[in-house]
Amino acid sequence: MFVRFRQTKTRLQASLIRSHRVDGKVRHEHVAMLGTVDVPPSVAERFAFWQRLHERMAKLGNRIDATTQAKLYGNIHARIPMVIADEVRALQLDNAKADARVWDALADMHAGTAGDHERLIAKAEATRADIAAEQAKAAAQAARAKDRIARIERGEDVAGGLGKPVAFDEQFLLKAGFTKADIEGFRLVNEVSNAFGFDTMMKAIREAEDRAERHTLRALHRLISDDDAR
Repeated sequence: MFVRFRQTKTRLQASLIRSHRVDGKVRHEHVAMLGTVDVPPSVAERFAFWQRLHERMAKLGNRIDATTQAKLYGNIHARIPMVIADEVRALQLDNAKADARVWDALADMHAGTAGDHERLIAKAEATRADIAAEQAKAAAQAARAKDRIARIERGEDVAGGLGKPVAFDEQFLLKAGFTKADIEGFRLVNEVSNAFGFDTMMKAIREAEDRAERHTLRALHRLISDDDAR
């Protein structure tokens, strides 16, 4: 038996061949595929190749004696060298470093996302505090108005209240601290949610925000590519 190697520009294939005579002529019979590797093979590929090779040879143990196997191993080693201990350690070290880079990158991504949410939470908390203060003022005014209602209905004399009532209009909202953009937003939210439903509106808004974020990131990434090209 012998090993036949067939090489292309990118791959090297090893096959086990048995020679025998038929009618006085030498014939070659394919016994088993021993594996393929890149040209040139990496340490990882060589390591995997030799692992599989030993498994294949073990299965062929009833057809190949120990002496022949040793010879075949020597022929294969000449073309696809076995991995030595130093190469194994170097490969393990490289893989460990690569793993560390990937997990560090993932950890940084999560940390960045967590930081973004913390900033959003802080901003939301500040906004919530401002709104709560305005809410308290409005609630106090509402309580005073309701108290006037109760006193008047009881027949008590109540001073004032003879001018125009408070109008829930743009000027009122502006005095309450809202901007014209806020007011326009309230109008749009009201009309769109009434037309399509609140859940549908919010889903569309979230999807639009995601698309805008991806578009911005792609645009910024193109700027990086343009800078590198220059």
